[in-house]
Amino acid sequence: MSGTRKQMISDAFNKLDRTKDGEITVEDLKGVYKCNKHPKFLNGEYTEDDVFREFLKTFETPNDADGTVTKDEFLNYYSGVSASIDNDAYFVLMMKNAYNI
Repeated sequence: MSGTRKQMISDAFNKLDRTKDGEITVEDLKGVYKCNKHPKFLNGEYTEDDVFREFLKTFETPNDADGTVTKDEFLNYYSGVSASIDNDAYFVLMMKNAYNI
């Protein structure tokens, strides 16, 4: 993976890790990640914390979800995403749009 992609992944992680402790938690996501348009939040099935927990599960190692996402887990997830995107510029655009960076 190129240095440009690694830097974008790091920038996104750092934005989400509001406490700067090297892990993303539900508390970190509050005020950074908006869940008000999530269908299950809109229909009342999920609370804000439920949406955040589901979001965090996306990045965690299967069968080892602990409610926190480390930088390594975040990088591993985006390494897989990166492998399916040929162009660095497109990857950067996708990350900037996804994380508003």
